[in-house]
Amino acid sequence: MDIRFLFGFFAFWMGAIVGSFLNVVVWRVPRGMSLLRPPSTCPKCGHRIRPWENVPILSWLFLGGKCSGCHQPISWKYPIGEAAVGMLYWAIYLRVVQDDMLALSTILGWWWFAGAMLSLARIDYEKGVIPNLVTYSGVIAALLLAVIFPNGRPAIAKPGDLNLGSVLSRPVVIRLQEIGSPEVGLRLAAVADVLLGVALAGILLGSAYWLGCKMLNAWRKRHQDSAVPAEPLGWGDIKLLAMTGAFLGADACVYLLAGGALVGFVVGVVLLARRKKANGVWSSMPFAPFLAVPALLWVVYGNWFYLIFRWLAPSQI
Repeated sequence: MDIRFLFGFFAFWMGAIVGSFLNVVVWRVPRGMSLLRPPSTCPKCGHRIRPWENVPILSWLFLGGKCSGCHQPISWKYPIGEAAVGMLYWAIYLRVVQDDMLALSTILGWWWFAGAMLSLARIDYEKGVIPNLVTYSGVIAALLLAVIFPNGRPAIAKPGDLNLGSVLSRPVVIRLQEIGSPEVGLRLAAVADVLLGVALAGILLGSAYWLGCKMLNAWRKRHQDSAVPAEPLGWGDIKLLAMTGAFLGADACVYLLAGGALVGFVVGVVLLARRKKANGVWSSMPFAPFLAVPALLWVVYGNWFYLIFRWLAPSQI
C-alpha cells in the first residue's frame, strides 16, 4: 500500500478527531466551562457518552444517528462537520507534501491554525465573541513550533516566495540566520517571523480601530445618532489577526485582511439586496467567519492574490 495513502488516511482521521473536539470547544469555551470536565453527555437526557460512542463519524453511523440513552436523534451536522475538518486536514497534508521545499513539520502549525480558525469562526458567528483562550494559546503554539521546528516556517523554507507569502520577512529571516550557530540563527529567524506577523497584525487593525473610533465618534456627535456603534471592530478581531500572523506570517496579514474585507462586503451587499437586515448590516456582521474563508484557502492553495494574478497575467510572473 502506498505510504502516502496511509499518511493521507491518518490526516483525515486526525482532522475528524479535531472536528469532534471543536464541537466541545465551540460549546464550552464561550460559557467559561472546562474543556475536560465534566465528560461529554447527551444535551437532551444527560447520558454520559462512552468512549466507543464518541468515535468521529463511525459512532453516529453505528448508533443510527440516535442517542443510546434516550434514543433522541443526534444532528447530522456533527458527522458532516467532522468529515469536513478531516477533508481540510487531508487537503493541507497534500499541499505540504506536494511542495518539495516545505518541511513536513509545516503541517503541524497549519493544522493547529485551521482548527483554531474554524472554532473562532463558529463562536464569533454564534456568540459574537472571540475567546482569548483560543487566540492566546494559538500565538503560544506558533512560538513553540517555531523554536522546536524552525524549518516548518515557510518563510524559513522558502524565503521571498510569493505564493507562501514570505516576502516581507525575507530580509529579517536571512539576516538573523547569520547570527551564532546555524541552529541558533534558524530558531531566531523563525521566532522573528512569528513576532513580525503578530506585530503587523496589531499595527494594521490597531490603526483601523483607532481611526474608525475617531470617525464614528465624530459622526455620532454631528448627527446625534446613538445607533451608530462606538467601535468599528472589537479587540478580539485584532487578536484573531495576530494569531493568523503568528502562524502564517506578516504577508498573510495584509492579504487575508483584504480577502476577509472582500468576503464581508459581498455578504453584506447580498443581505442588503435580500433585505434580510435593513438596519445595522455592517456593524452586526462578525469578522472571524469572513477572515476564515481566505485564511483556509491560503493553507490549502496558497496566496490567493498571487494565484489570481498568475492566472490573469501568467506572462508577468
